[in-house]
Amino acid sequence: MTPLGTQAAAGAEAPPADLRRLLAFRAHGAARLLLGCRARLEDVEGAVGAGQTEVAVLMAYDLVQFSLSVRGLRTEGELVYGRDEAGFDPFAGVPAEEAEAGLLLAAEGREAVGARGEEWLERLRGHLRDTEALLGYGEPLPDVRSGTGLMKGFKLARTWQPLLHRVGLPDLLPDAWTRRAD
Repeated sequence: MTPLGTQAAAGAEAPPADLRRLLAFRAHGAARLLLGCRARLEDVEGAVGAGQTEVAVLMAYDLVQFSLSVRGLRTEGELVYGRDEAGFDPFAGVPAEEAEAGLLLAAEGREAVGARGEEWLERLRGHLRDTEALLGYGEPLPDVRSGTGLMKGFKLARTWQPLLHRVGLPDLLPDAWTRRAD
């Protein structure tokens, strides 16, 4: 086995599966959190602000499942997902107690929206912060929905992309984002 920073000789063994899993978790987990989880949180926040209880709870379920899918990448979670793909298992690799706690948190929105909406939102935000902390970055991930955060998000993708290619993992960004139009 060769160190990650050196070229492997022709015919040398592939990097160990646990290294690939760690790369997938840290890189794809960050991308999934930045591009998917945070957008879903904004949807929940908007629904709570508008008093749309059912929408808030449905989006909270979606948010929690997506956040749990990031956590599952640590062990056996599915790396590639298609939006609204029926075959995607957001609970793969997630301990049952984490899945149950997340789903209960989402369900609590039914009673919380309105009188205790902000308290419930803070608990959802805490769930995401806990997921992000598992990724092991030294500082919070950027807000890609801001002018400076988008560039930091692209920098993160550029940092991980060569390593992902080297071990045969899929790209972080959707093809349409990196393909030239001409």
